[in-house]
Amino acid sequence: MRFELNHNQGIDSDSKRKEKLVLRKNRIIFFSGGRASFVVADFVKKSYPDDNILLYFTDTLWESPDTYRFIKECSDKLKLPLLIHSAGITPMQLMFEKKLVFNNMIGDCSKLLKMRVASDYLKKQIKPKVERWLNHQFLKQADFIKDATLYFGIGIEELHREEAIARNWRPFRVEMPLIDNMIRIDNVLKEYNIMEPELYKLGFAHNNCNGRCVKAGQGHYRNLKKTMPEIFQKHMEEEYHLYMCVSAYRYILDKSVPDENQIPSHLQEEMLQELDDAYRGYFYGKCTKPKLYIHPAASASTRYMKIKKYSFMKRKGKNPEVSQLEDNEHLYTNVRNPSEPFTLREFALLENSKPEQIDLFDIGGCGCFVQF
Repeated sequence: MRFELNHNQGIDSDSKRKEKLVLRKNRIIFFSGGRASFVVADFVKKSYPDDNILLYFTDTLWESPDTYRFIKECSDKLKLPLLIHSAGITPMQLMFEKKLVFNNMIGDCSKLLKMRVASDYLKKQIKPKVERWLNHQFLKQADFIKDATLYFGIGIEELHREEAIARNWRPFRVEMPLIDNMIRIDNVLKEYNIMEPELYKLGFAHNNCNGRCVKAGQGHYRNLKKTMPEIFQKHMEEEYHLYMCVSAYRYILDKSVPDENQIPSHLQEEMLQELDDAYRGYFYGKCTKPKLYIHPAASASTRYMKIKKYSFMKRKGKNPEVSQLEDNEHLYTNVRNPSEPFTLREFALLENSKPEQIDLFDIGGCGCFVQF
């Protein structure tokens, strides 16, 4: 009788263990490095303490040093594993490779460096170039992707993004706790004694790309110039060299001019290689300035020597009409609000001379994970 009782207890114990394993669901928090995603992580852990929870950070390699401090501290204090993935290039390097100057009307920073990296990994198990783990010991089961629920730090103020995010991440289930729950972000930060990311203290709306968001507006860039002048100065220089590089690239391949003024195809490859040699080292941080390079338009006839200007910021033209953006025609056709370049140098001059003309409410910024 005693043996039978112990035997049954053993069976009950095994059943409970198996039941617990079955109920240990996978939960992945898209950890952006912002306050909201940290609060979501805390909410999920408190709601499902026995489940397999992962913090997932897609790194643009362009973030503030304090962002990396923040995500590490959050992982440590929450005692949750943090997986960091990266495509291996920065937004500036991506623009150089694509020969495009991103702005509020066009840009693939989030799409290629964050969304596609995450989508390829979670949906296809394709690992990116860069992978790092923090606190891997807190992972409760090796397979953390299967049937996972995905969590995003989207609040009620971004409700318009909810449907698109959920649709794009099918067949995964998507949840956004900050929309359905009243949570005080400051209270959660105090609970763990974690300092919020530095960019919030400096007045930025988000903690992305160390304040250098190429989709940002005038209000954002005014704050960048005021609070981090050295970052603004470097960004302004990069924008100038990038638009000169892109302008030269498009000039070399321009098919819109008469045949007799087009650069012969046998010379284009040589000229493109010369262009790449002049700028690649600069944009990949191997030198402080590009090599000496003469824009090909400088030797053109007067009619075709104009150097086309590109910029991170755009402002509407005086005569809106239906048009196409030559930067990427297959994506942006029939645009009814053509815009003109507004370089950071021009912005700086305007901000110094006529600050009242700066639109402080033009913040801008990217909406990560909306489409891919």
